[in-house]
Amino acid sequence: MISSQHDDVTARFARDTASHTMTVLHEEGLYRHLRFEGTADSPFSQYPFELITWPYNLVVKAGWTFHFDIDATEDMFDLFRRTALTGQINPGYWQEKVRAGRDEIEGFNPDLLKWEIASTIAQWMRDDLAERVWVQAKEWGLNPEELDATTGLRRQLSLEVRPQWRAANRELREAVHEHFFSDMADYNIEFESEAHRALHEFSYRSEGYDGPYPYHFADWHEWRLKDYTPGFLHCCHAIRRGIDLYDAARKQAEVAA
Repeated sequence: MISSQHDDVTARFARDTASHTMTVLHEEGLYRHLRFEGTADSPFSQYPFELITWPYNLVVKAGWTFHFDIDATEDMFDLFRRTALTGQINPGYWQEKVRAGRDEIEGFNPDLLKWEIASTIAQWMRDDLAERVWVQAKEWGLNPEELDATTGLRRQLSLEVRPQWRAANRELREAVHEHFFSDMADYNIEFESEAHRALHEFSYRSEGYDGPYPYHFADWHEWRLKDYTPGFLHCCHAIRRGIDLYDAARKQAEVAA
């Protein structure tokens, strides 16, 4: 699902800039101001972007603005060329070079929250099945050694408890859905603060359970709920696309000369 968002941005950027051409507003050595935009008759001419460079610095302006710098690389185009394949981006490495715009690099992603919740529920249910199998084994008078030593016994016990386990699984998932995702939920998990509140306040006890440990998301503070923003990914693609167009124009000029 993370890659899905990245793929969406990649596809949208490729579509929106397919007809873009480069205009050199200024070029004097490493001092460059390049503008990239579609032709007047292009449906995507409203998505221009600019690259501005000077020694050890690059600024990209594409609706969002990010300033990159690194003392070790005088021509910043070289940095982006050698740290990603042609046509590809490397946001994980490039974000380390952002001087201005760092607050816009990552943002809360509800899809990551949904993935973490689904993953946790799956683990809960695996644990619950294992516990039900062990309880059934004890009722049959078996000890752990016998359970593990007898071929096919664990599978047989799993089949015995599966109807009850499936019912418990369904009830748990319904409780989670009602708490987080239903139209009647008290939270709007599209917002990070609301998602945190929903995670903190979730607690579920299955019918008949009177133990001290209800289902709750104990380690949600450790979850990764942020991903690269569409704006940062868009700007990374703008840098890569702009450099590729710049290099192609230079090569064409060299051939013509």
